[in-house]
Amino acid sequence: MKDVSRLDSLIVYNTETKGAFHDLLSKRPDYLCSEYLDPGLKSGTVVGGVMHQDLMALSFGSESIDLVLSSDVFEHVADPYRAHAEVHRVLRPGGRHVYTVPFHQSEFLDEVRARVDERGEIVHFMEPVYHQDPVRLAEGVLVYTVFAVEMLGKLRRLGFRTNMYLLHSHWHGMLGPNGLVFESIKE
Repeated sequence: MKDVSRLDSLIVYNTETKGAFHDLLSKRPDYLCSEYLDPGLKSGTVVGGVMHQDLMALSFGSESIDLVLSSDVFEHVADPYRAHAEVHRVLRPGGRHVYTVPFHQSEFLDEVRARVDERGEIVHFMEPVYHQDPVRLAEGVLVYTVFAVEMLGKLRRLGFRTNMYLLHSHWHGMLGPNGLVFESIKE
């Protein structure tokens, strides 16, 4: 990632405004970052200096981004494949989405824990699970999907070639079977 931070004219969009990648890249003039602030806001709206983006309806132009970064975000999106389609739309050909998501390596089908119905109501299929929300610390953010091998096929149909990297490093504190990083490349 340090090499990426030095590349000129690379448009990078990070789906977060906090964390190590943000700290490393935030000085770049061509760096974009956002948070999901409120369902009533239009993507691209800036509140308190923070840009709001709904990953299912990004405000960026088609083929305008070279690299999208997200770390454990897509499991919190009601329709994650609609969000992946939006990422595909905004990426330039050959552009990459580098991300992490919870992933069941030994399962084929995604675990759909909840969805939003046609009335806009959340329907739970399992006991709700919430992760810590770095924007709203007192609240949690709902997990809609835990991904599995099915994700790779769906991403392929969207036009991505996806690589999966297993990272394991005692030195960096990356232990266990779920140190997975995905790289989806727009073809």
